Amino acid sequence: MSFLNAQFTTITPITLVNLSGRTVLITGANTGIGLETAREILKSKPRRLILAVRNLQKGNAAAMSLRSSKQSLGNTETHVEVRELDMADNKSVRRFVDGLEGARVDFAVLNAGIVNMHVGIWTMKWQQNTSGTELDLQVNVLGPALLSLLLLPNLRLAARQHKPGSETPKSHLTFVSSGLHARARFSERGLPEGSILAALNDREKRDQGFDSTEQYATSKLLNLLWAREFAKRVGNADVIVNAPNPGFCKTGLQRDTAGMMRYVKLVVAAILGRRVEDGARCVVDAVLVKGEESHGKYLSEAQVTDEVEGIRGDEGVELQRRVWDEVTAWLKSEGAVEDGELV
Repeated sequence: MSFLNAQFTTITPITLVNLSGRTVLITGANTGIGLETAREILKSKPRRLILAVRNLQKGNAAAMSLRSSKQSLGNTETHVEVRELDMADNKSVRRFVDGLEGARVDFAVLNAGIVNMHVGIWTMKWQQNTSGTELDLQVNVLGPALLSLLLLPNLRLAARQHKPGSETPKSHLTFVSSGLHARARFSERGLPEGSILAALNDREKRDQGFDSTEQYATSKLLNLLWAREFAKRVGNADVIVNAPNPGFCKTGLQRDTAGMMRYVKLVVAAILGRRVEDGARCVVDAVLVKGEESHGKYLSEAQVTDEVEGIRGDEGVELQRRVWDEVTAWLKSEGAVEDGELV
C-alpha cells in the first residue's frame, strides 16, 4: 500500500475486551500516541495503567487528563499511576523495572521514541547521552531492547496466571514501529560482524555529514529487527510480541526538531498527518485484538503486513540475529544487562 493510501485508510474503532485485574504499561505515555493509546485502553478497564514517562510533571498532567476520561467512561476500576523512565539512560530503565517489584505486567507497549533532529537552519546536529551514545540509537534501539529483556519476567508472570479460554488476551509485548523503517538505506549492513552499532555511533565520521532522518529510519529498522528476534527466542506460548506502525500522525514527535525543519514537518503533518486517535487505534489493535498470528510480525493499518523487502527471508533472519548479538553485547559492555537476563 502506498504512503498516501495508507495515511487515508479508515481505522475502525477497537472492540472492547475485559481487562479486569490486568496491568497495562505504556512508555512515552504523557503525549501523542502513548497518551491516546492509554485513553483508548481505559475503555477496557484494566486494574492498573502505568504511565512510564521521562518528565514527571508532564506525566502527572497526562494522568489527570486520563482520570477525567475515566470518570466520563464510568470507569471506577482503573488505577492510573505515573512512574519515571528515561529511555536515554540505561540506569533509569533498570530502576524503573526494579520499582515494579516483580509485579505482573500483562501488556507492555514500548512507545517512547525520539527524532534526534536538532538543527540550525538546515544543518543537522549530533546529540548523545551521558554515556556517549547517539540519542536515536539509544532511545529507539538500546533502551527498548533493555526494557524488553528486563520486563520479560513480569510478562511471563502474567502469562502463567492467564486462564486458557479466557476472553482476555494473553500477555503482549508491543514495540511501536514506524513505516520509515522502509526508507533506511542502512549501508552499515554490509560491514563485518559486530560493526553495525559502532558505525552508527561513530560521531567523528557522522559529523562530516550527519543525516538525522537516515539515522532515525535506521534506528526504527533495528528496533523492528530486535522485536522479530525477541519474538523468535521467546516463542508465542507465553507472550505475544508484535510491532505495529501507527502511521504518520499529528503528534508531538516534532518537539525533537528545531530550526526550519520543525516548521516543514508541522506543515506536512497538518496536510498528511493521521489523527493521533487513529494512530493509537493501530497500536491498541496490536495489543488487545491481534493474537498469535501477529507474533514476530510487523503491522500497518491494523493488519499484519510485510516489512521492507531487504529484511525478509533468510537474509532478514540473519540480519536480526546480528542485531541481537550486537545489541546484547553493547548492553553487557555497559553493565546494563547480565547473561542470566538474556533470552
